[in-house]
Parts: sequence; C-alpha cells; structure tokens
Amino acid sequence: MNKAGIAAGTLALLVGAGSAGAWYTGTRLEAVLQDSVRKGNEQLAAQFPGSDMALELVEFKRGILSSEARYRLALPATDSAELPVELFIKDRIEHGPLPLSRLASLRWMPVMAVSHAELEPSDALAGLFAASRAQAPVMVNSSIGYRNDITGDIRIAPMVVNEDGTELTFSGLDADFATDTQGSKVVMTGRVDSLKIQGLAQIDMVGGEFELDRRREGEYGLYLGDGRLTLDSLAMEIADGPVMVLQDIVQTDSTTLGTEGVKGALNYQVGAVSYGGQSLGSVRMDWSLSRLDPAATAVLAGLYNTLSMGLEPSDPQALEEQFTTAMQQLLERKPRVALDNLSIRTANGESRFTLGVDLSQPASFDLPPAMLAQQLIGGLDANLTLSKPMLSDMVRYKALFQPDADAAAVEQEALMLAEMAAGMAEMMQLGTLEGDNILSNLRYADGLIDLNGQSIPLEDFIGMLAMLSPDTSLEALK
Repeated sequence: MNKAGIAAGTLALLVGAGSAGAWYTGTRLEAVLQDSVRKGNEQLAAQFPGSDMALELVEFKRGILSSEARYRLALPATDSAELPVELFIKDRIEHGPLPLSRLASLRWMPVMAVSHAELEPSDALAGLFAASRAQAPVMVNSSIGYRNDITGDIRIAPMVVNEDGTELTFSGLDADFATDTQGSKVVMTGRVDSLKIQGLAQIDMVGGEFELDRRREGEYGLYLGDGRLTLDSLAMEIADGPVMVLQDIVQTDSTTLGTEGVKGALNYQVGAVSYGGQSLGSVRMDWSLSRLDPAATAVLAGLYNTLSMGLEPSDPQALEEQFTTAMQQLLERKPRVALDNLSIRTANGESRFTLGVDLSQPASFDLPPAMLAQQLIGGLDANLTLSKPMLSDMVRYKALFQPDADAAAVEQEALMLAEMAAGMAEMMQLGTLEGDNILSNLRYADGLIDLNGQSIPLEDFIGMLAMLSPDTSLEALK
C-alpha cells in the first residue's frame, strides 16, 4: 500500500474510532452551549454594565458528527433616536473527540468540539459585507478541549470602503488566541499588514502587530497582565504636500494588583519622525497609575467600556451614581497619576519632562473650582530639562514647513530664541541654566509652592504665571 493509502486508511480508522465519542459529545453539546451563553452574558454584564448587551442561542440542530447553532447578539441603540441592532452568528460545530478538520491538519489531540463561527448577512451589516466582497467580515475557528480550554483563530476579511470621496483599503486581520470557558484568561497575538485611507489626505499604516496576555483576578473581576502594539510605519500626506512619517511605533501596557492596590503603566514610543524626507527626531512618553482601589477600578473600567462603545445605558442616572460612588472610593485611597517621562529628541539635543500628581478626596464635589482643585490635588511634583540645542532645532524646522523662508534668518532666529528662553527663565526665576540645559523643578503641597528650592505662596505663584502672558512677556523682554 502506498503512503497515500496508508494515510487514508489511518484517517478512516481514527474517524471510526471517534464516531461513538462524537455522538456522545453531540448529545451534551446543546447544554454546554447554553451554559457558555449564560457565562458569556455574565461577562458582558460585568464588562459593559448598564448596556443591556445580550447573547442568545436561538437555534440548534444536532447531528451525528457535527451540529449547527445560531446565536443572536443584541446591541442597544447608541442614542434614543436609533433602534437596537441584532447581529446573528452561525456556527458549524464538529463533534469530538476527533473532528475531521483537526485530523485533516494532522492534529491528533482529542477535543470536545471544533467551532466554525461567522457573522450572517443582515440589513445592519450590508455595508460591511459589501466592503468585504460578500465574504463573512468576521470568522472565528476554535477548539474546545475537555479541560475547558479554548484555542483558535480570528480572521477579519480584507475590505475596501468608498464613501464621500474617501477610499479605505484594509488588508484584513489574522489573530491566534487562547482562553477558557470561564473567561479567566485571554492570550492573543495578531497582525494587520496594512491600512490605507485616500481622500483629501492620505494615510498609510504598515505592519501592525499586537500581543495580549491577560488573566482575570477572581475577587474583583479585573483583567491583569500585559499588552503590546507595534506599527512599522505611519505615513500622512495632505494635498500632495510633503509626507510626514512616523516609524517604529510601540505601545506597551501592564496592569498588576498588590497590597497597595492596582498599578498600571502605559508607554508610547515613536522611534523616528521625518517630514519631507528630513529627519525630525523621536518621542517617548511613559505614564503610570498607582494606589488604585481595585473594586472602584473594576466599576470605572466597566463604565468606560460601556461609554466607549457609544452604547446608551438603560438607566443613565444609576450609571451616574455608580460613577460618583466609585470615584469617591478611588480617591479615598489617595491614588497617584504620573507622567514618568516625556522626552523629545532632535539631532542636537533632548528635552525631558516629568509630572506626578497625588490625588485626595475633597470634602465635596460641589465646591468652587479653585477650592475643589486645591483639595483634590494633595501633592504635585514636576521636573523639566529643556535643551537649548533642541529648541534651536525646533525653530530650524520652520524651513521645512515654510520653504520660502530665508535660511540665514531662520538660523539666526533659532539661536536667538534659545538664548531668549534661557534669559527669561532666569529673570523670572522659573529655571536655572546648567550648560546647554534650562532646569526647573516644582513641588506643591498644603497650599505652598516650592519652585527651584524657593517657597512661594500659591497666590503669588499664580500671579507669576500671569506675567507669562504674551503681552507681559514682550514688555519684560523690552
């Protein structure tokens, strides 16, 4: 017998051996699906509170080796003028333990079932199906193991959309994921090759990839872990003008829970920025959150999800009360919000800025704005390192945006502005000069400002800032 015959015989033997198990799995499947829908609705209620999103199993046809299911996902209206939307999902489910699709791809590990789910056409999705050239816009293939583990892939079809003189071309998305029937973890990696928008402006995104590793914490239902998003390049062009290109874009995030509460970090980085082929520099920004009350954070995260989806809550007043209660609970723990680093680098220098704010619970949110801000901000610290060569570079970029500008005049302006900034900072006692850098640090607590080591009452500091208005600054320079 040749190799093809041996392979075919082995496949037939495995299918025969798995038939009894497939029938048994089929008899259990409807109950398993109903339980999964129930758990899914619990997750929707937790992640999108007040939105009335709901998933329902509306049809189930059981077969011997496979079954068919149909689900309805009800999405509430985004505002009172719109009607709710219903999306239907069809699902062909191969019974375990040895589904044919897995055997055909030489995956021998027994599973409970393999699901092939995709969106059905509808009036609400007519534009989406037209854009994907009648393909299912979203398809999900997944394997459900006997230990409640789920692995699979998600595919968003390539699309072309033409609307109001603008064309959007999307390469599609491919992602692999791993989770479980409890939704206790989500691990996902995926890629988008390109996204192009052509109209009055042209935008080209190339090489997008993402990674996600989240675990749901049991007590509060928070998803903790790490995420990463990268983009090879983002190019923008307006009216056939010079192209601005951002390269090596990276965003990372991390969320943890410890004895001091929830901690979060969010980092952005653009490795290179250019305009018309001329290098401008790079940018990095790092944010952090700490001392967040976990229960309040879970509530606020859910409310954010609901509002960011544009969904109209079923009870806006109840949602507002939840928000107020959660904010009060959050502020009781005196959370800290920090811009740990904002750095801008050019060819000749780098400037950096940091800012940390410690928040406190005010006596009332109905206080006058000035008094509310004073009670809300328990402490503040800021540090600035301003590079004079970087300031000069920024002025030199004027020649890129104004090609007719006199090069010698621009160079003189670049050098003069850097010196003017240093002189004004020293004259106004807002900073000190150290080499080519202007340094400034500020601390605030208990109504007092410490500026570069000098204690200043808050009212005097506000008056000092008023002197920095354009008219006042011009008079001071004269």
